[in-house]
Amino acid sequence: MRLGASAYLAHAALAGPTFSAAAEAGATLAFTSLHIPEDSPAGARAAATAIVSAAASSGLAVVADVSPNTARLLGDSPWEFLRSIGVARVRIDFGFSPAEVRAIAAVLPIALNASTLRAADLAPFADLDVELIHNFYPREWTGLALASVASSVAVARSFGWRVGAFIAGDSVRRGPLGEGLPTIEEHRTMPPLFQALALVDAGVDDVYVGDSALTDHSWARLGSFIRDDVVVLDGVAAPGVHPAVIEMLAVPDRNRPDAAEAMIRLEHSRERFAGLPLPEVGGQPRPTGSVTVQLASAGRYCGEVGITLRDLPADGRVAVVGALTAPVVLGTRSFATILDCASSTASTLAVVRQPTGRVRPGTDIPPSESACSSTHASDPATRFARAPEVQRRALTS
Repeated sequence: MRLGASAYLAHAALAGPTFSAAAEAGATLAFTSLHIPEDSPAGARAAATAIVSAAASSGLAVVADVSPNTARLLGDSPWEFLRSIGVARVRIDFGFSPAEVRAIAAVLPIALNASTLRAADLAPFADLDVELIHNFYPREWTGLALASVASSVAVARSFGWRVGAFIAGDSVRRGPLGEGLPTIEEHRTMPPLFQALALVDAGVDDVYVGDSALTDHSWARLGSFIRDDVVVLDGVAAPGVHPAVIEMLAVPDRNRPDAAEAMIRLEHSRERFAGLPLPEVGGQPRPTGSVTVQLASAGRYCGEVGITLRDLPADGRVAVVGALTAPVVLGTRSFATILDCASSTASTLAVVRQPTGRVRPGTDIPPSESACSSTHASDPATRFARAPEVQRRALTS
């Protein structure tokens, strides 16, 4: 996945800090719109130049959204002007004939509208350098369903093209409505990380933040995903959980490839947690987002850690050791997982796409502290160590 940030003529001053934060998070793309009805031609060329310059300073390639209104804003020869200031690609939003699109494509690479065009509309441009990029939807309740985006991906693949879409910001939201700029309606109030994960799960190649800014927290979470393939989930530890358990939750693991419908099951957790001092009592409520561990009464499942994806009934064989602070939305692909709940205050759980973090054998935890009585838990060859013997990453921002 490629990540992009956005800046607009009316908020050009935000371009520098936004693009800098995006680049630090691993972004390589920038987006701007050059046909917003509320924008004035006065100073439009200067503002567009400043946005492209700020993107270049952060190493971002600019995609500019255009329509016939772009000529009103930029004046004569708008495509040549955009090429001259360093725009990498123009997205044709609406209003041009096929012949006009080809004329623009002779000056700059193009992107076409993935939200409104169908395969028959795209076929005349099969020989061009094209990407598909969806609309964003400023008005509440007007966004697309995720299934529509997934269908567009199938069409794009038939042409060998990339697909881009937008997520809403959680800091400065672009006016005049200020209701967020997502492609998918259900994403409008969702954390940016989970919006991006849903789009990637649907096959989207490029995810642009539609609004003008994100919080530092959200850039950090997206950055962990882009740079390290790690999904960091914020959570809190339950009171009284042993520090050894909290430390082990911070070790990268992954969801089982045969992903359960009701929960994330950490693939290597039984081996890692079986020898730890687990809670003595289970049976707590398990609402969505609970972080749980199977106790000795679960038999060979002892030590397995899960994250509930929906409300589950209490089970005396299962103890709750933490909870996420936001509902988890990971899609259908297999992930890997970590929880770093250093205390009963907000901390982080991370889910990694690949098993990049592994635990290696080390100092045994004394058998008297072990909560599981299965043979594999008492076998020194299969027990695992606590930090600093654990190979781990610093996942908090």
